[in-house]
Amino acid sequence: MPDPHDDFTAYAHAQLPRLVATAHLLSGATGDPREAAEPVRRTLVGVCARWRRIPRDDVDFYVLRSLVKEFLRGARRQRALPDGVLKDTSARQRAVLVLLHREGLREVEVAQLLGWSAGAVGSRARRGLAVCGGDAQRLRGLLAEAAEVARTAQVGVGAVPFGVALDDVERRGRALRLRRRVAGAALGALLLVPAGVFVAGRIVGGGSADGSAAGAVDVARSPIRIVAPGERVDAVPGVQVWLTSDGKHWSTPQRPNQFRGLTDDSYAGGQKVAADSAKPTASVQPDWLNSSYFLSGLYRGLSADPVRVEVTVDDSRMTGTVLTLAGSPGWGVWYTRASLSATQLKASYGDGGPTVTVYDAAGKVVARGGGDW
Repeated sequence: MPDPHDDFTAYAHAQLPRLVATAHLLSGATGDPREAAEPVRRTLVGVCARWRRIPRDDVDFYVLRSLVKEFLRGARRQRALPDGVLKDTSARQRAVLVLLHREGLREVEVAQLLGWSAGAVGSRARRGLAVCGGDAQRLRGLLAEAAEVARTAQVGVGAVPFGVALDDVERRGRALRLRRRVAGAALGALLLVPAGVFVAGRIVGGGSADGSAAGAVDVARSPIRIVAPGERVDAVPGVQVWLTSDGKHWSTPQRPNQFRGLTDDSYAGGQKVAADSAKPTASVQPDWLNSSYFLSGLYRGLSADPVRVEVTVDDSRMTGTVLTLAGSPGWGVWYTRASLSATQLKASYGDGGPTVTVYDAAGKVVARGGGDW
């Protein structure tokens, strides 16, 4: 059986026609469709750099989200288009319309993908559709025609499939992965890593006695510490975290004795999720700490312990440490420290803010949520 970590080229080659067509539609379906290859190339470089950490059942979601965010980053200062299929729509309206009427996602799925509230997605969908004439069926037909034109224009590019040289993408992706590893190692040397008290068989939920998990994917795993109710943990210098049966408590020098309860609402994909909802979810709360941020949050609604909790802020991805109470499966607290400025964190909320993703031992996404602010 081939190594699942070596299948990036096959996946990218198979998805290139769809990705370039989608990028062309996001641009408004104006100009030469082959110009859409550049944002696709940048997206695939980033995907290649993180390929080993992307669960295989979440690849399409991750790649599409990366492509749309790549488009939105480049279009922040772009005005409404004067021509094309989606003329006179804003960049964010185009993203919503393409995801709804070409990719076939539901509004709640678009909200999760973009990290926006469902209300924001619905509002942009209605306004964008009104600008395009108000006929959803006609718009779907126009988008399908523009996508076909993009696919036709990609034929005959030559030795480079669809205008994207995958060997160059892989080379740049490997270089980017190496740079991130070096940067991560340097940051880890500067920050105090909490001393974890690891319990055999709990480092990976549902694993064997030696802490292994059969069938687990090759991803960095979160340190998991089991604590007693009220037991205070020195997460990073100046910050203490402790759990009780009703939720998460933490103190920072600026804001002592904070509390986030299991009965408080959380946010999934920017959409508020009621505490009594059965949907697994997670939350993010940022606290300014000297020259960086202490990020922490609750996850809940899981049927098994997580193996990895990952928080993403723009292009930065960090693995959180997990605290859980003995005998309290299904919920816990995660935390990490991020070397972000206040300006960087606030700017990230333009694209939905921090996103936390919880994975099980098989690498499957079992909960996802957004940040509070």
